[in-house]
Amino acid sequence: MAMDNQIATRLSSITSWLVFIVFMVIFINMSFAPRVPTESLERKVLTNFHLVVGTLLFVFSFFRVYLWVYSPPQNTQRLLPDHEYTQMHILQFMLYVTFIAQGISGILAAWSDGLILFLPGADTVNHLLWTTSGYLHSVFGFFYIALILFIILFRIYHLVRYRVFSINIFA
Repeated sequence: MAMDNQIATRLSSITSWLVFIVFMVIFINMSFAPRVPTESLERKVLTNFHLVVGTLLFVFSFFRVYLWVYSPPQNTQRLLPDHEYTQMHILQFMLYVTFIAQGISGILAAWSDGLILFLPGADTVNHLLWTTSGYLHSVFGFFYIALILFIILFRIYHLVRYRVFSINIFA
């Protein structure tokens, strides 16, 4: 079982790094795309890129949550109290759940706008669903920014209060 736990820990670390890298790519994409004219070819390329990278973020986040449930992280920092460690990991777990929720809302927004089709020839354009899922997609975006800010602030607090240095935002 120890080897199994080591593999899960290693997979968790790799997946966390993948989520971080994909998140940074998509964050740069979403920061740049609104400044590109809506009907331009470049905007369509950026939108398709956003769909692909967003799907990767969704899949990696889903896998990371699975690993988290399968092999929960353990407090290996002796100076950090367990309740502080637990609080930090709840925030980090919520970050992954938010990425999953944002992925679901993004898929619904793209599908209801006709950007992706699951059944060829089926008319999927639905303005009400597109508006609702699009707003939810934005809400989850603002929520994960707030979660990342709280995680950073708690990491700074842990450094000052307990002398525990960690830049680990994505667990």
